[in-house]
Amino acid sequence: MEYDMRQIQRPFRMAKLNLVWTKAQQRLTEPKLISLYTELKIQDKEEIAWKQLSGQNKDKEGLKEAELRKKLIGIMSTYGLLEHFDETQDPEKYKDYKAFHGPVDNYKNKSLFKDKKLNRLWEKAEVAGFSPDELQALKEEFMHHQEKVDLYYELLDDVTKNQGKRDQHVNAVNEDEIEKFNEIGTAEDLADSRAQKHDEYYHAANDLREKHRAVRDSFDRLERITAKGPNSQDFVEPKVQGLWKVAVNSDFSPDELASLKVELLHLESRLLKLRHMNAEHAISLEKYKQSSKHLDKHEKISMMEDNIKKQSRKVEKLHEDLEKRIFKHSEL
Repeated sequence: MEYDMRQIQRPFRMAKLNLVWTKAQQRLTEPKLISLYTELKIQDKEEIAWKQLSGQNKDKEGLKEAELRKKLIGIMSTYGLLEHFDETQDPEKYKDYKAFHGPVDNYKNKSLFKDKKLNRLWEKAEVAGFSPDELQALKEEFMHHQEKVDLYYELLDDVTKNQGKRDQHVNAVNEDEIEKFNEIGTAEDLADSRAQKHDEYYHAANDLREKHRAVRDSFDRLERITAKGPNSQDFVEPKVQGLWKVAVNSDFSPDELASLKVELLHLESRLLKLRHMNAEHAISLEKYKQSSKHLDKHEKISMMEDNIKKQSRKVEKLHEDLEKRIFKHSEL
């Protein structure tokens, strides 16, 4: 699905969170907006729940309110929005940001490259601290890599098609049915033809392997270049960046740290998937509100919400386990 998070207007029920969202839309990149959206979505639900508790006088000491305030400060600090925190505490400042669900259109895909893996690496390169000239030169190398990927898939498609045709010949021809192919020539001619096709396929398959190796080597090279950026980070997801920072400053052995990095990359992958699921859900929800096909849309959205809940539980469990292990070492 194509989407542009900057087109989503006031998606939260809490006005102060819509204020934060509006400020973020002006400053953050698309990947960061997707991450922030998920964080604020959770905050929104908790703030609404707190309002109900407060209305029933169940938070007399203000503990839950203080917890939510601290959490919001943490979120805004993570995304470089802390300077706007005071505005979120002043109803006069955020009164114009009440929840609004207007039409959302112009869903543009901001992806620069067709290859998803390459796009994720480019997101890291953009924030790695390269100068404009260095980034432009690196962009050209990324585009050259995309061309290699395109050529690889073209060759793969050709080999697959030829393999299908070759298999069709092999499967169709046997000793009992050889007379059906008299127009091709003698049995010996047919055997020679099949041998030639096999050789062609063999050479094409070898060429394909070489191309695949070249693509892999090219990507590894781009990864190494990106990692040399002044501000390069091993992770793009703020939550994972925080855990990794604690881990490298703890007493893990090099082998333990390497193993932990793999696990954190797995967590980041799941987190990013969850972020995108939430973004797609937000866009679908906006479209649903503008559509007359309520039943179909509702079923689709319900299914998306169920999938988000399942993914959220997996991510939370994985995050908790890693967090406990990392902080246990940091306290030793």
